[in-house]
Amino acid sequence: MKKIIALLLVIVLALSLVACGSKESASADNQPAAETSTNQTTETSTEGSTTKRIFMSAAYYTAPYGSPLMAAVEEKAKALGYEIQIVDGEANADKQLTQFKTAVADGFDALIYWPGDSASTPPVVEYLNSTGLPWVDINTLPDDSIIDQCTVIASNEVQIGRELGKLIVQYYEENSFEEMNIAYVEGDSGSSYTIHLTEGINEVLADYPNIKILNEPMYANFDPAQAMTITEDLITKFGDEIDLVVTQDGGMFQGAYNAIMSAGKLGEYGIICQGQDLIVKEKLLSGELYASVAQDPFQEGSLAVEVLDKLIKGEAVDAWTYTPTGPIFAADIDNYSWF
Repeated sequence: MKKIIALLLVIVLALSLVACGSKESASADNQPAAETSTNQTTETSTEGSTTKRIFMSAAYYTAPYGSPLMAAVEEKAKALGYEIQIVDGEANADKQLTQFKTAVADGFDALIYWPGDSASTPPVVEYLNSTGLPWVDINTLPDDSIIDQCTVIASNEVQIGRELGKLIVQYYEENSFEEMNIAYVEGDSGSSYTIHLTEGINEVLADYPNIKILNEPMYANFDPAQAMTITEDLITKFGDEIDLVVTQDGGMFQGAYNAIMSAGKLGEYGIICQGQDLIVKEKLLSGELYASVAQDPFQEGSLAVEVLDKLIKGEAVDAWTYTPTGPIFAADIDNYSWF
């Protein structure tokens, strides 16, 4: 009996040693796995931090011109190896300032500012300069008081207005009007684009006293629906006095065109606009739109990132990079991109 008990004790002790050895082995096996996991997390984090990130606040996020511009920004940023985030600034300077402060706190490396209007830009520009980060202004010009503190990618807006003015004069002369009356639909009252286009048009028309804009400033805020309502009101008020309808962009042209069509005035009124929207192309080809003036959102968006890339790399850039403009007739459509 004692031998049996002794044998059982030996067996229990042996099993205990095996179990203990298994636990130690399992513990040893798990430790390298934990170290490997930690190393992988560190490597991923390090690799992620080497990709610089660009943040953009776009005032006219939902405007027809905005979609291709932002698509071009995103495409060029990715092509150059950057991550990009674009948010809706809602044409609100206070909101955009808050967005930029959040982006800087989140560690973004560079910034793109598309302002809603010129007058509200100084506080935002002051903050952007205080960050020490590379940044560019796109499309809407900053206020004159601080424009020399900015790197700008935009069209020469006054020149776009001049091109529109030249087209108005050309239409006037081709149709042998003694006097010609215009219904004019503008964008946003505070937008540098709106202000400067009107400045350029007026500069050209100053030499043609028989060409007259019938209405006081009417602002559609670059919105087709608002442009349609304004054009309907102008048709109701001026009717057959109108010879030509002019809009400041392609989206507002769409609204004006629909109002003219609804009133049965297609063919009676000439139409001129600025823009490279697909409906502009379509109506140029149909002959319902006399002409347009170029402002390429694809080129503007791409140029903004190219210039920002140079600033990030510490390279010198021009204070102002212009996007080209000029008249577009039906015969010219293959020379331009459309959206």
